[in-house]
Order: sequence, then structure tokens, then C-alpha cells
Amino acid sequence: MKIEIENVSKTFKDKEVVKEISFAVNRGRIVGLLGPNGAGKTTTLRMILNILKPDSGSITFDDQRMNRKIRDQIGYLPEERGLYQKYAVLDVLLYFGRLKNLTRRKSHVEAVRLLDGFQMIDYMDEPIGHLSKGLQQKLQFLVSLIHNPEILIMDEPMWGLDPINQEMVKQKILSLRDEGKTILISTHQLAEAETMCDHFVLINHGEAVLKGSLEKIRKNVYQKMIIVETDQDLEALKKISRVRKVDIHNKKAHLYLDGESSVKDVMREIINTIDVVSMEAHKPSLLDIFMQTIKSPEK
Repeated sequence: MKIEIENVSKTFKDKEVVKEISFAVNRGRIVGLLGPNGAGKTTTLRMILNILKPDSGSITFDDQRMNRKIRDQIGYLPEERGLYQKYAVLDVLLYFGRLKNLTRRKSHVEAVRLLDGFQMIDYMDEPIGHLSKGLQQKLQFLVSLIHNPEILIMDEPMWGLDPINQEMVKQKILSLRDEGKTILISTHQLAEAETMCDHFVLINHGEAVLKGSLEKIRKNVYQKMIIVETDQDLEALKKISRVRKVDIHNKKAHLYLDGESSVKDVMREIINTIDVVSMEAHKPSLLDIFMQTIKSPEK
């Protein structure tokens, strides 16, 4: 099921927190919704879920507005977790399965299958309040999957998980994508997002400032980068031609090249300018792009 967000805006108390955002989430794809705190990510997710109404614009699911049938096909992992602490793990999963119109038998089968697959079967009779934060996070993830939804909308799915469980959740999300699910993730964990998402939407101050695959974004933003380390004054590197931007941190400089620049030619010029301790050509990571875009002055 395809989600289309077109020119959506939302204002709270005279502050426009989302400004004419447009993007799509296609079936069999994972889209990462990125941005700093307060950028408008959670507000955007809540509008997609129809928890909040947009002031303008449209949100459709296979060209339909939100309705009960579509709502039952969505699995939602909220940013603020909220499970019933006094109830047993299995009972909570059964409850959410029934809320999504599964029969009690089907809910039981799916709950046991998920608990077993996520190494939580031994906790099925434990009150949720007795679980660690990491196990509660895994359980919250399973709640979003209990009804085998066609659409998954997740706000910080890796929050509170150790590396082993992060990998377990990541592999499950990737397998759901391969099954043809429509997946939208909001996250601050950019390293994980880079390896998991097919498409990115970066928002800042309520506006979509970058959209596309990582390679497309790299090409449009900073196609080539050279990292230089030296004991000498790195300010001299700012005079090198064919360099779009130089960022200096301690004894390292990140040089962002113009799209048509030859990396070898620029490296040769660097060597002729300063004594280099180390130097490497580098494709900007999602974190590099995120930091450079968010640091850029507002238009």
C-alpha cells in the first residue's frame, strides 16, 4: 500500500511546525524520516496516522483517505512507550491482537510465534513491569506486528536496545520490507538508518530539505569528500581550488569537492600545500550529510 503525503502543513499556537511537506512511501520500501529534535517528525507521523489533522494538504493510502479498514492494516510503534505494567506479556499481546480484529485463537498463535522468534517465550507469563527496558522495547515492537500489518510506522524502533537486539529488530524490519510491507521509520540512529532505509526524507524547521536515496543525496549535496590530518595549520586548505567547503575539527579537515573535481588533482594540490600525516578519499555518510545540512544557515 502506497502512502502519499502532499503539501501537508500543521500549525500550533501560531508556530508552523510542518510546512508543505511532500513525500511518498512505496510498497516494499523503507523510508527514513530524519531530522533534529523539534523538526516536525513526530507531528508528521501523527498526521499520517490521523491522530492529528493537517491544516492543509492531503494524506492518502493507495489514493484513499484514512478509514477503519486502512487503520487496521497499520502497525504503529510510538515514540513514547506505554504498555500495561501489571499485565502478563502474553495477555498484552492477545489484547492488542483482539483490538486489531484477530480471533482469540489467531492472536494466541501469532503472539507465541513472535515471542519465540524474538527469544521472549520464557517471559510470556511475566508481568511487563518485571521486564528490563530493552525487553519492554522488544515487546512494544511485537505489539506493532501482532496483526501482520501491511504498513509499519515506527518512531525510534531501536531505542533502548542493545546491539544484539538492535540487529534482531533490524533483520525483522528488512524481512518485512522483502515481503512487500510499506515501512516508515523516524530515527536519530543514522548509522542504522543508512544500512536499512531505501529512501530518506530529512526535515529541518518543519521543511523537507533533502529527499531521495543515499546515493542521490550524496550526488546532490556532497559527491566527494577528502579527509586530511596534519600537525600544520589546516586553514591553508581553504585556499585550494575546486573545494566547495572545508570543515576543521582539531587536527582533521573535511574537504567537500565540487561535483566535477578530480579527487587525485585535489589530493596533489593538498600535498603541495601542507605536510600531510594522513589523507583519504571518503564518501560522506548519512551522518556527515545530516550534520552539514542541519548546520547550514537558514534560507
